[in-house]
Amino acid sequence: MPQRLSRALAHLSAYKRLIHTSRPSFNFIGLPDPTSNLRPIIYTTAISSSSPSESKQHPYSLREFSDDTVDHELRWKLHREQLDAFNHAYWAESNTRFEAAKSSVLAALPPNAPTEAHEHALSDFYKKWVVQERVRQDEYAVELRKRTSRISRSLLKWDFKGQRKG
Repeated sequence: MPQRLSRALAHLSAYKRLIHTSRPSFNFIGLPDPTSNLRPIIYTTAISSSSPSESKQHPYSLREFSDDTVDHELRWKLHREQLDAFNHAYWAESNTRFEAAKSSVLAALPPNAPTEAHEHALSDFYKKWVVQERVRQDEYAVELRKRTSRISRSLLKWDFKGQRKG
């Protein structure tokens, strides 16, 4: 019996191209950005070729079109790229401010300060940084959830319309 099953599976694998219904796409992961520390996703089906630091804005507002005239795949790709740009911009700005503040704390120490003084200064800095950044981090998390749910709704709407047509 297991031999029959393996032959059947081998037979099916020869026809997997016929079974596969969607166009395969490949996304790549880039090297970490030195400022944001995020590894950018390089989409092979990208709609724009701009760098992650540039704003990913479509020349038209997607709200200008009714749901019947907008290509839902394009809407999903635009939202996905805008989310990536949003994440990159937030973390690049946050990390830049963090490193500048950390450098100023370390620069305030005497040149011959013992290791314990460095550790104590950095420990105090980290505590204060977390408290100071709490509101910004919470605002970022709320906006990230909004944008992610917008992508999910767009994807579900696209999938639902595709199911109705088929």
